[in-house]
Amino acid sequence: MKSSDLNYNLLSKRVARVTERTGLGESASFLVWFLENIYRLEETDARDAVCDHSNDKGIDGIYVDHNNEEIHFLQAKIRQSDTGKIGDVGPKNLMGSVAQFDTADKVKTVLSGNADDELKRLITRIQLGDMVAAGYHLVGVYVTNESHNTDSEGYAAVTPDLVIFDREEIAARMVEVDMTEGKKGAFTFDTSYVDPLEMKIGAGKADPTMFVFPARALQLVHMDGIADGSLFRENVRYGLGNTSVNRAIRGALANKAGHASFILGHNGLIILCSSADSSKSGELTIRDYSVVNGAQSLTSFYNDKSKLTDDLRVLVRVVEVQDEALARRITENSNNQNAIKPRDLRSNHAIQLRLQKEMNDADGDYFFEIKRGEKAPVGATVITNDEIGRALLAFDVQEPWSAHQIYKVFDEKYAEIFGRPEVTAQRAIFVHRLMGVVDKSLPKLKNRPMASYTLTRYFMLYLLSEILRDNDASRPYVANPASLSEPQMEDFLGKCEEILKTVVVDLNVESKSVDFDYKSILKSPKQGGELAQSILASYEKDVEREKAETFNDWTPS
Repeated sequence: MKSSDLNYNLLSKRVARVTERTGLGESASFLVWFLENIYRLEETDARDAVCDHSNDKGIDGIYVDHNNEEIHFLQAKIRQSDTGKIGDVGPKNLMGSVAQFDTADKVKTVLSGNADDELKRLITRIQLGDMVAAGYHLVGVYVTNESHNTDSEGYAAVTPDLVIFDREEIAARMVEVDMTEGKKGAFTFDTSYVDPLEMKIGAGKADPTMFVFPARALQLVHMDGIADGSLFRENVRYGLGNTSVNRAIRGALANKAGHASFILGHNGLIILCSSADSSKSGELTIRDYSVVNGAQSLTSFYNDKSKLTDDLRVLVRVVEVQDEALARRITENSNNQNAIKPRDLRSNHAIQLRLQKEMNDADGDYFFEIKRGEKAPVGATVITNDEIGRALLAFDVQEPWSAHQIYKVFDEKYAEIFGRPEVTAQRAIFVHRLMGVVDKSLPKLKNRPMASYTLTRYFMLYLLSEILRDNDASRPYVANPASLSEPQMEDFLGKCEEILKTVVVDLNVESKSVDFDYKSILKSPKQGGELAQSILASYEKDVEREKAETFNDWTPS
């Protein structure tokens, strides 16, 4: 994003889309847009954080960062002037507002006063008083499409608890994703042999129209974007390889005598497009289209196109749709030929797309796979979102005992895992590399079945997380791994590897007991937590005895 993209005439269009779906005012919508795109929160969490009403005590939103034990008090200012400067008045007022919450007693005073009801509900919902009493750090976050000037820069320099997101900072952190990917341009179906059924879904002018007809497979394989997968960008998965469904399709293609009846046992294709025109006799022309169901079949047809005959036809539903949210629902609800996993249904989510684009743009050595069957660039290390999701569940959310329940990663724990400002491509790579260090240590476990048990690696990652966060020298790099250069990162990971040697020794001792049921223990928050505390206590003793590696006195070199 360029900073000029935050000029009011352009920014207001982005914000208007938020207003349209939420009903919030412009300022609140701007803050929701910021939280979704810069803090990377899900829509629900972003909206829950906003309280932009009159008598809101100068606070437009509150976000609690539990990982770093910070409370972010947000104030958003969207300005129509494209040359406006921040100055120091707005930031000073914000920090004055933050001071109203710097003790638990002050929070109680706000709750008992005449503050806006929505603000009070937000304070109560997030248990702000408890967070303040627990020592959470208070941070003022000023968000605006204006630029810094000497006054705002000077005030920020002497106010360590203030963060200012001006237009340049927002533009630098923004990762744009194309939510309407697919194939641009037109494709024309020959329908001279059939009259497509045309159905208007709803009475409104903008409501979708659907065309249903039996399309020739020989014609379908000429659609652009099958080979590279670009035709299926809106699909929750690509061709999933040698599945039973795809094997059955290939078998059917080989049996040419059965081509005429193929349509009777096939679920068909669904194609979404921005426009569909049947005004010309014998033709149906679609523009800006994507196959949202049928990737497996279409890929099989393409790979075995020499076996196709004119008799082989597939029921096709072409849906002309303008509403992006409706398009998403159609995509999610229509995929049923191969089993859909929660991961698949999140594959088109903005957070996943943003992470993929960010990783691809930032580091050509890695590819972030968000859909089963995606093709990675040659030579790239593939990092899957389910792997990272489970690793983050253990490392950040500190629930290693849930890491085997993959549905939680993309369902009930999704926002907690992925919907956080710190979950960037850099963090995903960092946690992936830490997991690599853990995997190196697993062969040193004497209990071989436990070493190969899925939850063991996530449990050890959790132990490493606790050790790193408990140390003053390593904690800043856990919060911001991007601050380490590559040689420094290698040194950091080497230190982690040495620490895990001690952890392995302690885990070997713990697992000697005849009644040590690692399968039960590692799945239990209570038993797993007790085991972790025992190992961590033993590690601390070894550190005190200078028998264990530690980050004490470590500085990046």
